Amino acid sequence: MLNSKEILEQTGISRATLNNYIGWGIVPKPEVLPPEPQDGGAPRIGYFPDEILGRIAEIQRLKKDGWSMTRIAEHFGARQAPAGTAEQPPRPADPASGVGARAAAPQRPAQESPVPAAASADTGATRPVLTDVAVLVAGLQHSSSIWSELPPEEYFELINHIWSAVDPVFRRHAGTHGKHPADGMVCYFFPLPAGSYLWNALAAAQETREAMRRVSKEWQLRKGWPTELYMNVGIDEGQEWLGSFRSDSTVGFTAFAETINQAARISDFSRFGAIWATKNLLGKLSPEERQRLKYGVHRKTGDGRHVFVPSIFADVHRPASQARDAAGEPPRRIALQPITEIVDISADKGR
Repeated sequence: MLNSKEILEQTGISRATLNNYIGWGIVPKPEVLPPEPQDGGAPRIGYFPDEILGRIAEIQRLKKDGWSMTRIAEHFGARQAPAGTAEQPPRPADPASGVGARAAAPQRPAQESPVPAAASADTGATRPVLTDVAVLVAGLQHSSSIWSELPPEEYFELINHIWSAVDPVFRRHAGTHGKHPADGMVCYFFPLPAGSYLWNALAAAQETREAMRRVSKEWQLRKGWPTELYMNVGIDEGQEWLGSFRSDSTVGFTAFAETINQAARISDFSRFGAIWATKNLLGKLSPEERQRLKYGVHRKTGDGRHVFVPSIFADVHRPASQARDAAGEPPRRIALQPITEIVDISADKGR
């Protein structure tokens, strides 16, 4: 039996790569056993069978030959790639947070969402299309601290638990998963033949918050810790260009979008599981839909109290960088669109 440290030393792969292989089911999960004397004060150690070295060597050889992870998984009879990305399961390679500055490459969940036809990978088309879209970005609050507190296998188990709780919510509201470089989530909502894609994004955010409360309680009972788990949500809408791409074994679409960047900045601003959405998005809802929302901003009064002011928006500025630029100037500030906190959504239309 080999522990993960020995595997990393002998194969030269990173811990993130090992976890990725485990996530794909092409190498076995570790068997958690009491530590040996040489393991020091570790509470428990994960061990793998010796054959894992040969399996990793074969995986690396296939990758060098140009095989995709999907094809490798099929080769070893493992499960198909989970809904998330074309080549990586929805698991964090690193506990860092943030969203790429320019592009995201979503893949469809099993329950199809209405990706615009011109950009659909199924058609084989490459012509880009300009489409309306709502983007929801959710980030795990204090993910680095949680990563530090938990053993690696438990941290990944936690992220998987969150995904299993939230994924049905996105599917139910016709959401399409997108890439997030860490342990957060990105979901796209496209116009529907019937119903409102904007409302779907808001409803999915509300149900995600409720699902996270259940996950948080379960882990508090399991670990006996006071840590509250929050997914901080930002939602924006806009018109974005989508274009399809195709390789030998994978298909998908790419969105070159400012909307995702705006939603990501709002998610970074959010705290304690709050849902913040842009004024543009709420402005495009029907009057009946807006009546079902309780939204507004907490404001500080002259005597230091915080009061909730309903049906207003806030102008938010945040530093673009904590460091001075090359010319020695202080960091410029990025202005978000006017945003508001979605406090509650009425279950019926007659509020």
